[in-house]
Amino acid sequence: MSPHRIMFIRHAEKPGPNEGIGIETDGKADPESLSVRGWQRAGALARFFCPIEETHATRLKPATVYAPGTGPSSKSKRAMQTVTPLVALLQLQAASRVNYVTSHLKDDGPALMNDVLAQSGIVLIAWEHKVIPSLIGLVPDAPTVPSSWPEDRFDMVWILDHAADKWSFSQLPQLLLAGDTANPIE
Repeated sequence: MSPHRIMFIRHAEKPGPNEGIGIETDGKADPESLSVRGWQRAGALARFFCPIEETHATRLKPATVYAPGTGPSSKSKRAMQTVTPLVALLQLQAASRVNYVTSHLKDDGPALMNDVLAQSGIVLIAWEHKVIPSLIGLVPDAPTVPSSWPEDRFDMVWILDHAADKWSFSQLPQLLLAGDTANPIE
């Protein structure tokens, strides 16, 4: 058993010079949380991956969602916050059972990917951008992907599709917020 599609996104926008402070869901300032723009992206991603129009739902709707948990080496909540609206939406749908996994820490790549490769259907991984290329490198017979994910790109989905015992790579622009671009990551 293995998934037929694995999708990778980086967590949504974080606090920074252009993004303001990080905030919790209750509005309290928190440098380990998403910025306001990040929360906007997280909300928009829910319908991106779980569209109202069911004809498109089978392409992107994940059966399993991964985000790193918090721990001593990473206190960031941003990846979990990025997928929280999506997971909540999936759990509301009686026909959709979503497996939401936050038990792997940010630097626990081999265990994460072993777990991912044991799933079926469509898997979504929301992770830190610096780690995503190395996670893909842990997939057997992994396709070639860009060697790094740019610091300023929050608007892309990397997709691995498995067919005929091979993995292929593609990129899907989110185009959810002003300033998002369709340009692939190179």
